[in-house]
Amino acid sequence: MNIDFRIVLMSDDPYHLGLLKGYCHAHHYKFFKATTDRESINATIQMQPNIVVLAVDPLRNQAKADIKLLRELSLNHKIPVCYLRGPNNLADVEEEIICWVDAILDAPLDINQLNDYLHKKFEHHPQFIREKRNRNRRAAADRRLIIVDPKKTHQLDDGATVKGDNYGFMTELFQIDQRSKTVLFNGKSLHLTRKEFDLFELLAQDVDRVFMTHEIINHLWPENNRATKSDLYQYMHLLRKKIENDPNNPQWILTMKGFGYKLNVASPAKNLPSS
Repeated sequence: MNIDFRIVLMSDDPYHLGLLKGYCHAHHYKFFKATTDRESINATIQMQPNIVVLAVDPLRNQAKADIKLLRELSLNHKIPVCYLRGPNNLADVEEEIICWVDAILDAPLDINQLNDYLHKKFEHHPQFIREKRNRNRRAAADRRLIIVDPKKTHQLDDGATVKGDNYGFMTELFQIDQRSKTVLFNGKSLHLTRKEFDLFELLAQDVDRVFMTHEIINHLWPENNRATKSDLYQYMHLLRKKIENDPNNPQWILTMKGFGYKLNVASPAKNLPSS
């Protein structure tokens, strides 16, 4: 049994390509790009991916032939297809797709929406069982959290209470424990993954400094010379989802165009994440 999780993307959109490639790299999934012609689809069938992410324009002249081939791939070879529906696609044109695809998501690709779908669809796949086990371990680590203030007992967002007697360092409302690799924001655990923690810890080490993009990449992937900006964008997006009220309008982790990122600890109280 092949325990690798394999995703095939059929899209010419460079945004989809960069985002999904970075997502697969971050989660150690196998990523492949294919087209909708017969030769490429036959190669996809031989590969037997776990899922095909499809983003094609149904109004193209070749669309009907493409859709027929993809329908055969999905139904005859039991390969699920996740369709990214464009904002301007016509309902009657899409009908031939909607009736047989496994799931429909709205384009542009929202990686968190796709991630939720994959974890529900493939919850029994070895890759996702392993990820769930790792999440449970991180949750257990939060219960052993050492808080920055040794005189206070803190309540975590899951209801558990802990009392600290040591700490790593803190920045305004962010409390960072380097020993247990955890971060509290305004007393609430952020449940960061290892890479997310490493990213936040780096930014918090010098809040008045702009960290260059290449510098952050080298810090997160010191032995991987193939890591790209897409990989960093993926983790930055996931980290902002856990910190910001509006990840598309960040108040805490700021993008300094042409340079990199910085942690903004001067954000006013009104920007605190909702409880």
